[in-house]
Amino acid sequence: MEELFGRGIMVMGPAKNDPGRMTGTFNMELLAKFPALRAAEMEKMRWIEGEWNSVNRVPATSKNPAYEDVNTGTYRFCEKDSWICLVGKDGRERKYLTFDPFSGQWIYVLLEGGYGILRSPGWSGNGIVFEGEMTMVGVNCVLRQTWKKKSDDEFMFVNEEKLAHGNWVYVDEWEMKRK
Repeated sequence: MEELFGRGIMVMGPAKNDPGRMTGTFNMELLAKFPALRAAEMEKMRWIEGEWNSVNRVPATSKNPAYEDVNTGTYRFCEKDSWICLVGKDGRERKYLTFDPFSGQWIYVLLEGGYGILRSPGWSGNGIVFEGEMTMVGVNCVLRQTWKKKSDDEFMFVNEEKLAHGNWVYVDEWEMKRK
């Protein structure tokens, strides 16, 4: 609560059910700015909407040979343009990316196979870096995903895992080209 009051998100005001009693309330003047802020940030990702061909390159380890996996996927703005969703082959939308105006961060949500929330302070030039704890097919890890936008029709990202001693190690990379 201290952080919410300190950042001005909450202020003291009349209670909803008893206007004579003061309680913590949301600062509606501040919150009124958030939809426009989110919309402006979301527009920075408008280019991703559409169908993409992907190539996932996985290096050899002591347990597996190197391989490539080829696939297609669709990104679509959803939830009143407040999310970017991955569209499944069955047409079902899964929330994937959003901008949180409360924290000023991009949020990357993993909800199938991999579970977790990666965060990013935002774009720097043509790159954005997401990082966070997750569970990938039953394995807990800290993942860093570094995106590089090459054009509105091509981007790539590299996944790295943070090991116990603190070093980041390369996991795999994805190359995405508009279909």
